[in-house]
Amino acid sequence: MVNQTPKSLLARPLDMVYFGYFAMHVPVTVLVDMQPFYPQHLIPQALKEVVTGYAETYKDPLVASPVLLPWFESFLYCEILLQLPFFFIALYGLWKDAQFVRLPLLVYGTHVATTVIPCLAELFFGSSSLTFDERLTISGFYFPYFIIPLVILIDSYCRVSAALSTKSTLKKE
Repeated sequence: MVNQTPKSLLARPLDMVYFGYFAMHVPVTVLVDMQPFYPQHLIPQALKEVVTGYAETYKDPLVASPVLLPWFESFLYCEILLQLPFFFIALYGLWKDAQFVRLPLLVYGTHVATTVIPCLAELFFGSSSLTFDERLTISGFYFPYFIIPLVILIDSYCRVSAALSTKSTLKKE
């Protein structure tokens, strides 16, 4: 990893998946997830209908609740204040095959994978009147936001560990 020539994004399949994930996550965060924090009169009706349509169709208790659960609201603040700015750093770093982005990707993967677990726990064990099939369906929307960050975490850990091992070996020589 030391003095490595950057590879094209097309030559790095996992990084392409990560790049697509972050590129898709920007509009979802800005247009959907941030809606509870916008003045309602500023949200276009079509975007409101995306959220209400999802809530009515799937009965997601985290989205359909008229009042956000405090812990869930805190996760949304983390998404807005920490994750959203990082999406752009990740996109740039992945595009450039920059090594500086690997450690922050590891932190991001850890943070997001662990914040999705309480959401899944609420879906499966919360007091909602959802059927088991409804819980499974809704968890299908959340599960990619657990799996992809988990893969990012594991992959980034391996890459950071390899880089540190290489640097340690070079120092000994």
